[in-house]
Amino acid sequence: MKQILVKFWQKLRARKFFLPVAVMSGFVFLFVILMATKPETKPVEATQRVWSVKSQTVSRGSVRPRVEAFGELASRREVNLRVLVAGEVISTSDKFEEGARVEAGEELLRLDPFNYDNALNDARAQLRGGKALLDERQASLELAKVEFQRAETLFQKGNVAQKYVDDRSLDLTIAKSRFTQQDAAVDRLKVQVLRAERDLSNSVLRAPFAGHLSGLNARKGRLVGLNDQVATLSDAESYEVRFNLSDAQYGRFLETGTELVGQLVDVIWSVGGREVKLQARLSQVGARISQDTRGVDAFAHIEGDIPASLRSGAFVRVIVTGSEVDNVVAVKRDAFYGSNMLYVIEDGKLVQREVEIVGETDTTKIVGSGLVDGEQVLLTRFNEAAPEVAVKVLN
Repeated sequence: MKQILVKFWQKLRARKFFLPVAVMSGFVFLFVILMATKPETKPVEATQRVWSVKSQTVSRGSVRPRVEAFGELASRREVNLRVLVAGEVISTSDKFEEGARVEAGEELLRLDPFNYDNALNDARAQLRGGKALLDERQASLELAKVEFQRAETLFQKGNVAQKYVDDRSLDLTIAKSRFTQQDAAVDRLKVQVLRAERDLSNSVLRAPFAGHLSGLNARKGRLVGLNDQVATLSDAESYEVRFNLSDAQYGRFLETGTELVGQLVDVIWSVGGREVKLQARLSQVGARISQDTRGVDAFAHIEGDIPASLRSGAFVRVIVTGSEVDNVVAVKRDAFYGSNMLYVIEDGKLVQREVEIVGETDTTKIVGSGLVDGEQVLLTRFNEAAPEVAVKVLN
């Protein structure tokens, strides 16, 4: 029995040793098989990407700089209408309405003329009385002259004493003084008549020029005081546009030798889904650079026919065209990376180039130096654009 147990134990130990060895052998065999049958990877050769682009051929010539800005239309004349006399408004014109257009000299409102009619009649009556008294004083003066001349004649004949001549001389002096005083009084009465006539005329308010009414502050039955404002009148036949040129835009006009004052300006007013095109002439440029806009204000007067629909405060687009510049190249704005850097294409690769900007148009920048005739300028923008990048022109 003991021998049987010993043999069984020996067989069990042999099996425990053989199992791990068998497992490890299996793993080694499997690894060898996998290594022998793995696919062989070949290195891939790196190729440079070629970008398809569009370009512009450099060709120097003459270009007019153009700058687009935004501005506001304003009437060149705008006055506050005031009554120069006081009184009750007894009537107003049918056109005395907000936004209505009135012509020069057209009656807008009328005040009660009763007091001014009476004042004028009284002044004229006083003037007539003054003139009558002046005629009387003139007759007295003529009589005094005759009496003095007679006294001198009688004195020379020895018929009267010297005192008689002196008395007649005094009478003549007094007559002259009275005539002069009355003549001055008549002049003052004439002034009173003129003042009364003007007050009566001012009881009717008329439009000083053709324009549009706004800010109405008077109606029939209202009492208005001296110098009260009753409306605002904006000139309907003379407009100007005010806009701002940036410091850079203004400087580039100066660099190209453009005299801005006198230049024609295109004004475009977008209203009701359509564009109204106007032409203006630049009349003046501001005296200083604005600290708010970092630019200079410019003013242009509208020329030609003024549309009846035009109003002050309209927001407009302004295009300023400068003097012609020779021997330059106009390059589209999209071609620039930064303010003055672009790429030219040489032997199918990009070359970075810095150029001199001497002006602008709506869609281009005007290059003065830095490009040569016949060169190809890159127009297509892409993020990978850099020196030595390969490109293919599709023009």
